[in-house]
Amino acid sequence: MAVNLLELTKGYITKDVGLKISALTQESTGDVQIAMLGALPGLIGGIMNKASTLGGVHDLIGLINLNNEDYVLNGLGEILADESRSKEFISNGLSLLPILLDLDLKTVTDSVSSSSGIKSYSVSTILSICAPIVLSVVAKNAKVNGVKSVEPVRLTSILFEQKEFMLKYLPKDLNTLWNFKDLEELNKSLIRNPLSESELEGKPTSTAAKIFFWILALLVLGGAFWGYKKLTKEEETVVVEDVPGSIDSVNHSKGTPKRVLGQFVPKQLPKDIILNVPENGIESKLIKFIEDSTQVVDRNIWFDFDRITFEPGLANLRKESLEQIDNISKIMRAFPNVNVKIGGYTDNTGDAATNLTLSQSRADAVKRGIISKGIKSTRISSEGYGIEHPVSTNNTEEGRAQNRRIAINLTRK
Repeated sequence: MAVNLLELTKGYITKDVGLKISALTQESTGDVQIAMLGALPGLIGGIMNKASTLGGVHDLIGLINLNNEDYVLNGLGEILADESRSKEFISNGLSLLPILLDLDLKTVTDSVSSSSGIKSYSVSTILSICAPIVLSVVAKNAKVNGVKSVEPVRLTSILFEQKEFMLKYLPKDLNTLWNFKDLEELNKSLIRNPLSESELEGKPTSTAAKIFFWILALLVLGGAFWGYKKLTKEEETVVVEDVPGSIDSVNHSKGTPKRVLGQFVPKQLPKDIILNVPENGIESKLIKFIEDSTQVVDRNIWFDFDRITFEPGLANLRKESLEQIDNISKIMRAFPNVNVKIGGYTDNTGDAATNLTLSQSRADAVKRGIISKGIKSTRISSEGYGIEHPVSTNNTEEGRAQNRRIAINLTRK
């Protein structure tokens, strides 16, 4: 008989926990209960969708293997009753949301907000509280016989078993978001040819990899409670910059003003890959740089993405960003020797530590997007620089918009 993760999760959200969530969100207990009807299936459905690719399975196993489900599940009431611990718990959950739900975060948030009638800010808090709970329930049931690590086929099998429950309990507008067909196919493939965790996508489960996932899951260690205050911030869009004409004192590229992308033109690449990209866009510049034998790899040469956008105050990518991420992955596939580094930057508005965390999270999001297209994680690094290395003045909105950006640097060609 299939384990029902939804019912198991509900069992940990007691009346006392519900009252504390109501107090934290300043929403009525009735509205919180209604919100839970969409939040919990939405999170489980998002995790199932995440597990539809080998890269997603790898991410989830990394989080599960380092997750302390006993701390979460056995101490919820005490955690939420303590102001400091509850803030850390919510911040931890907030950092998990872009990983578990990826580009569907806004859709799930809007769905829960619409069905419950509570504001998106409160829904984000509820999702942030529920994310560690759901992940812990998945972790507890994916681990068998006291073994701390999780086999990929065990994880995909348990998650695919949830399909019948999700079809029954997912809100109607989320039921059409995921069909779990890819999860089914991957699960069948792993049953036929099981992979150990270390064999997954050829990626060894090294200490460094585990630390990477731990940092993603626990940005709270850096005091990252930025999501609470930034959910209503105006959407941030990165701008186009040319290959820098000058370098500042800390060896980072200075950009040029925003310019027209130009017409979309076909670009023929090796391995019979054809891209349709703007003539002045980042893809064209990268291809030109890679193909020019006189251009050498330089840590000072950065190219700014020109069609990447994020949800306000969050690190999850908007759907319109997928095209450019897909193009970058195809360029890397066409040129297998190329390695890159993704850099994240903000303007100087707000707290510097918060901006640093946000810039790292957004750089990581772009990195994950490229990896999800089949590019090995060993070819991509990411770093957030926060308010450092501005390319324009922070005294005007236009200048601040140019400083809020994601850039890419070739580390090998």
